[in-house]
Amino acid sequence: MKRRISSGGQRGIYETGTGFYHYMGKVCDLLAVSIFCLLGCIPVVTAGASFAALYCAVSQSVRQDIDTVSRKFWKSFRRNLRDSLPLWLAFAGLIFLLLLNYGIARERFGGLLGLFLQMFYLFAALILIAAANYAFAALSRFDMPAGWVLKLSCYLTFRHLPRTLLLIVLFIGTYLLLLVNLLTVVIVPGLYALLASYIIDPVLDQHMPEERRLP
Repeated sequence: MKRRISSGGQRGIYETGTGFYHYMGKVCDLLAVSIFCLLGCIPVVTAGASFAALYCAVSQSVRQDIDTVSRKFWKSFRRNLRDSLPLWLAFAGLIFLLLLNYGIARERFGGLLGLFLQMFYLFAALILIAAANYAFAALSRFDMPAGWVLKLSCYLTFRHLPRTLLLIVLFIGTYLLLLVNLLTVVIVPGLYALLASYIIDPVLDQHMPEERRLP
């Protein structure tokens, strides 16, 4: 729905598509797509498809009012199910190994060496998480083989390092929010994807091929 302005030049709070109802509708959309994402992650192996569908629904439906979040999410989920699997396994496997090494370094090494190793593995894991953001966002929008998506995500991660650092800060903030109140998990995925889309979309528009997926 497009926002409408009342004849007096102010937003009418009781008009459909503006003011209170407009923003409450967006909040409900974020709640719905967050729950869809959590459901899509339950089988674990489908988590990549769920992340891509989350980004698609938020970027197109919540931000641009293209179709409903439910149709956008599940259509993207089914479409990206196969291609997302190798990406998800690659990112999840590497992040797990880095966090495992972080735990080993924390337990076995002390002093400056231990601190250095812990910071190195933790930062490397955060960089991979940011790269995964680029990867699943690109997968949700464009027809590209998984290998090319992986290469592109690595390139974008370092080519646009300031945006990558913003994604890392956003992820850390989201993680801390969940630690403070676990109940926020019902809206955090959608809210995270919404904020991340403002960071990632300009990069995708600049670097991705002209041929795009159909909405």
